[in-house]
Amino acid sequence: MATTYERVQKLISKTLSINIDDIKQDSHFFDNLNFDSLDAIEIVMNVEEEFDVEILDDDVDGILTVQQLITFIDENS
Repeated sequence: MATTYERVQKLISKTLSINIDDIKQDSHFFDNLNFDSLDAIEIVMNVEEEFDVEILDDDVDGILTVQQLITFIDENS
């Protein structure tokens, strides 16, 4: 079974057409992956569906890197 990191990579790559090799654990969503606010909303919705977790607005504000997202998923799913 794929790791959370691999699943997140695939989800981001598929949703936003970003090369999967460019999605590293330390990638910052806005600085490195060039997310805009709509991208962030789309990823949150897809992560909630894929991992069966709820990401509250307060939580979203603290998730800025791929690793922070992975940690959130692992702690809440």
